[in-house]
Amino acid sequence: METYAAALPSNAAAVSYLTKRGLSEGSAQSFKLGVVESPFPGHEQYLGRLVVPYLTLGGVCGASFRCIAHEDCKGIHNDKYLWPAGFSRRMFNTPALDIDSPFIAICEGEMDTITTQQAGIPAVGIPGAKAWQSFWGRCFKGYETVYILADHDDDGSSQEMAEKISRSVPTARTILMPEGHDVNSFVLENGPEALRLKMGVSTP
Repeated sequence: METYAAALPSNAAAVSYLTKRGLSEGSAQSFKLGVVESPFPGHEQYLGRLVVPYLTLGGVCGASFRCIAHEDCKGIHNDKYLWPAGFSRRMFNTPALDIDSPFIAICEGEMDTITTQQAGIPAVGIPGAKAWQSFWGRCFKGYETVYILADHDDDGSSQEMAEKISRSVPTARTILMPEGHDVNSFVLENGPEALRLKMGVSTP
């Protein structure tokens, strides 16, 4: 992960990808984002992909490898994301659970989570609308409010995810993005303060 992170600042495609999504250099460093330029053995299929490490307080427990070649990578690689063999889907950005805050946000996906954290809101990510595990609800005991930031997608999978989370988290409150938006596109269009206002929270 350190090798891939060191390659990111000089990789024009990766920097452009993050810039277009409004993600700062500071966020890239904080989340130790990288790019695969010289694949380690067994990582050859990840060449050219953005590396998103799954960080814990104890270190890196895995990573996803995201296509950055095109807006719709399915037409190029078939898979927008690739995961190492044997890596089970985990909650993303769990160190946010150690931040002293009366509230926290749950997002769908890594980019939305990074965007929310960059806006000053502690956030964790669920790697896909169907990935929620009911026992994860125990992680959110003690919060006054758990904001579920749901994408407003066509198939309704994000709203379905929000309903599933709400059954496990009594203090959950769903914030639905405007039609056609996820958190990242909403913040890109309206700015981070708009997200905070939509949630009704203030941050330092």
